[in-house]
Amino acid sequence: MAKQVMKPRRTARLPQAPRMEPRHKRTLIVVADGSRARFLEPGEDSRMLVPSEQTEMTAAEARRPARDLETDRPGRGFAPAGSGARHALEPAHDVHKMQKHDFTARLAGVLDKACGEGRFDRLVLVAPDRSLGELRSLLSARVRQAVTHEVAKDLTGSTPAEVRALLADTLPASALA
Repeated sequence: MAKQVMKPRRTARLPQAPRMEPRHKRTLIVVADGSRARFLEPGEDSRMLVPSEQTEMTAAEARRPARDLETDRPGRGFAPAGSGARHALEPAHDVHKMQKHDFTARLAGVLDKACGEGRFDRLVLVAPDRSLGELRSLLSARVRQAVTHEVAKDLTGSTPAEVRALLADTLPASALA
């Protein structure tokens, strides 16, 4: 007598609902340069920009003259071939560029922390070309995913109303909502 082997029953697969996006996405607009960053967000009626929870970051040392940042003069060396002439040596790096890089790295850290806390869903970056490129290279992967628009302009000296007007010409209306 042959033993019959019963096949196991298949379990039914329930259809999965598509991932829902939140209705209202929070937008954070960061207006920055090498030594100052302002955080703005659309207001209640989305016709104006208002300061965010953290309103501003500054690096006062990046705005100071180079003579105040370095106390020592560069060293001196002899010219080759024994001519007896002495020449000043070039510094190893530009102090202002280093200060601006440090500030940009701190800004990237602040944005990463804010993204991890869920303070924004979309990020609009407004900065000059050089600062924007450096900031882009320092951002973490999750912040880069949140970046929806980048504007290569220096608007740090503008009021929130002026920033809104200039961005309205450049960005679609959905980015500022």
